[in-house]
Amino acid sequence: MIRAPGELEAAVPCPPSLLEPSPTALPTLTTDVAVVGAEAAGAATAWHLARRGLRVTLLERRPAGEVWRSAGPSPWTDAGLPSRLASEAARLWRQVELATGATLLHVVGGVRQVRADQATAALTAAATAWGAELRHCDEVVGIEGAAVEGAAVERTAGALVRTRSVTVSAARVVLAGAGPAALHDGGAAAVGTVTTAGCFAIPALTC
Repeated sequence: MIRAPGELEAAVPCPPSLLEPSPTALPTLTTDVAVVGAEAAGAATAWHLARRGLRVTLLERRPAGEVWRSAGPSPWTDAGLPSRLASEAARLWRQVELATGATLLHVVGGVRQVRADQATAALTAAATAWGAELRHCDEVVGIEGAAVEGAAVERTAGALVRTRSVTVSAARVVLAGAGPAALHDGGAAAVGTVTTAGCFAIPALTC
């Protein structure tokens, strides 16, 4: 079957084995940063952190194709942005293009724009190129602070991110997007949120 340029693959469902909790003790992975949510904000965050040399694990409950398609074909634009921010965003989108071979940044009617679904897929690929570990179809079911062993006064360092198939021990956790943000109850200081509301400057993480 011949696809039109920019058309994404059909949805591939998560394997049934990943949709149910494991009946046995879950293995533990250790990472510097766990990013929960693999839409544009999460993929961009993973890309930035991996480029800085950090070990990054990107967690998402849905399959990759579904994530990319849910972003839709609607474009992000630099209309209304301060010129400095728009220029910085364009520079970073060009870096993603160079890293992935994708053509993302277009000028339409004098306005720079990036198609959301293609950008999300490209940002994911860019994060992977820098060593980020992707775990699609691995829903996060809980986040809690990690206690310091042997501490005279009980305190937490980092967080434990529990999915249906693994426990991720992370120094920091970033909840990217409105859905993952609901997982945070304020109990773990190592947990932060990133929300962007479709901003053109997502690669800059300045929104």
